Amino acid sequence: MKVCIDPGHGMSNRSPGQFDPGCTHREGGTLFRESDIVLKYGLTLKDILRSRDIEVFMIRDDEIDPAPVVRRARMAKDAGCKKYVSIHVNAAEVEQANGIEVLYNDEADKEFAKKVQTALVKASGLKDRGVKKRPDLAVLKFSGPAILVELGFIAHDADRNTFMDPVVREKMCVAIANNL
Repeated sequence: MKVCIDPGHGMSNRSPGQFDPGCTHREGGTLFRESDIVLKYGLTLKDILRSRDIEVFMIRDDEIDPAPVVRRARMAKDAGCKKYVSIHVNAAEVEQANGIEVLYNDEADKEFAKKVQTALVKASGLKDRGVKKRPDLAVLKFSGPAILVELGFIAHDADRNTFMDPVVREKMCVAIANNL
């Protein structure tokens, strides 16, 4: 089995030649960017899967890999991937919004999303926001099992402190790997 890992956002995600940081949040003097956070998760998940002899295709390995959002699912298919995991951090207008959710495209992916959601909540201790059907998302138009993981909310202090912890990152990536 070959797995596509898609750390969301990055170079040329929405506009050619433009870097898309995803959602951002400034706390004190520190700027948190979704693209940086999810890249760390993607690279950690890649290492875990490769240590298990699972082949991995990365949509992006750094900040300069061009990865247009409308081509990501096709890139994964062309690379021979059988499953697709897109990793993101959530944002909301209100700072009280918190928790993890997993998005999926169609009913065939719902059980996959539920398994990963349950494992992520257990690994992180964050609020369970459930799974949500989102057939409108380009990255979920992959021709096999596909999910989009929202690790928590960037502006919610407890969520951010949790998902920024390297120990929690490792646990959450193991949780995803165990449920592929």
